[in-house]
This record gives sequence, structure tokens and C-alpha cells, in this order.
Amino acid sequence: MRRFLILFCAMALLLSLSCKKTEEENPYATPETTIKEYALAMKEGDFDRAIKCYSQDALVDINPAGGKLTTEELKSLFISSLKASQEPFKKGDVTVVDVKMIAKVKFKVAGEDREFTMIKEPEGWKIATNL
Repeated sequence: MRRFLILFCAMALLLSLSCKKTEEENPYATPETTIKEYALAMKEGDFDRAIKCYSQDALVDINPAGGKLTTEELKSLFISSLKASQEPFKKGDVTVVDVKMIAKVKFKVAGEDREFTMIKEPEGWKIATNL
């Protein structure tokens, strides 16, 4: 029984340390840590690091020339936008107030393309799209 207790405690300790280490190594592990990483990067003026907090879809969607800008031109445009919105991050700390898990689901009905925005609630995923 004593061996079981020691083994259990050792496993619990290892598990808790491994979870903490993963979050420290991956600043994008949770929505909260991603926002904190972004806020810190903006505060420090590290715009390359701030860009890494954006999804690939977000970076592609902002290409104003219909996707014709080069990667460097797009990055320069994005950094200009980040610099313009940096001031509030220099003034104070960021506090995460609320987190909602959201997913976009594309599907076909009778050959017609549809898209719903889904939101995760305590009971599970629910449709958030307005009718």
C-alpha cells in the first residue's frame, strides 16, 4: 500500500510538472497565454513576435491586393498596422476577461454551401449564427 502511495505521488508530481512545462514552452497553448504573449510582444515593440500570435488565415485575409502582395510586403503592412495600435499596450497590463471557444463550420445542403459559427457552451457546441 505504501509503495502504491509513493508511486501515485511521484506520478502526480511528474504530471503536474510536465503540464506546466508545456505551457511555458508553448505560449500559444491556451487563448489566455496567446493573448498574454501578444500583449507582451506589443508592449516591447516586438512586432515579429506579435505576428506569430495571428492565425495563418488572418494573415492571408488581410492581403488587400487580392493576394498579390509578397510575403515581405504583407508583413510590412501588418507591422505598420501593429505599430499604429501599440500605444494602449505600453500604458497598462492586459487582463483576460472572457474566453469563448468559437468554430466556423462549412457544409453543403442539397448542393448549397452553408456556414455556421459555433460556440462552445458548458453543455457542448451550439450554433451561434443569426438566422
